[in-house]
Amino acid sequence: MFRHRQMKRSRGQALVEFALAATLIFTLLSATVDLGMIFFTMQALRTAAQEGATFGSHPKTNMSANGVTITSVDLDYAEIVNRVRLSGGSTSGGVADLLDLNNDGINDSTQTSTVLNYADPNAYIYIQNLKYGNDVLVNPSTGLDVAPGTCLTTTANQDMRNAGKYCYVKVTVSYNYQFIFPLAPAFGNTIRLKTSFMIHVRSSFIG
Repeated sequence: MFRHRQMKRSRGQALVEFALAATLIFTLLSATVDLGMIFFTMQALRTAAQEGATFGSHPKTNMSANGVTITSVDLDYAEIVNRVRLSGGSTSGGVADLLDLNNDGINDSTQTSTVLNYADPNAYIYIQNLKYGNDVLVNPSTGLDVAPGTCLTTTANQDMRNAGKYCYVKVTVSYNYQFIFPLAPAFGNTIRLKTSFMIHVRSSFIG
C-alpha cells in the first residue's frame, strides 16, 4: 500500500514538473517566433524607408502653367509614398504587408487620409524635408543632435533651389505588428514598429 501511494505521488509530481517545463518551453518558443518575425518585419520597413528616401533625394521641378517659369523644386511626396508602399510588391502579402501598414486587413489607399497623411508625424508614412546648416547634424561641443529647419523650395537660389544645399529627406515607416503568440498581457496583441532612413537631397538644380 505504501508503495502504491508512492507511485501515485511520483506520477503526480511528474505531471506538475511537465506542466511547469512545458509552460516555460512554449513561452520561449513563442518569444523566439515573434522576435524572428519582428526582425524580418523591421528589415522590410527599413528597405521601404530607404526606397522612398532614395527616390525622394531627387526632387522634382514644378513649372508654371505656361511651362516657362520654375515655381519650386520640391520633394515628390505622393510618389515617395507609392515607392514605400510598393517596395514589397504590388500585391498584399509577405512578412509585412506594406499595402496595409495599420494591419487591419484593408488596403490603406482606400481608407481615410490619416493612415497615409505623410505630413502627420503619427501617420504610417511620414516624410520630412529637413535642413541642417553647413551639413552639421551633431553639435561637436555638446554631442547633441542639432535641431533641423525646413529647406526652402520656392525661393530662387536658396536651399533646394541651390543644388539641394544642406537639404535632407527623411522617411519614417511604421507598421502594426500583431503577435502570433502574445507574450504577456502587458504587450497586448499589437505593437507598432517604426524605422527611418535619411539621405541628402541630390538636386543639381540652381536657380
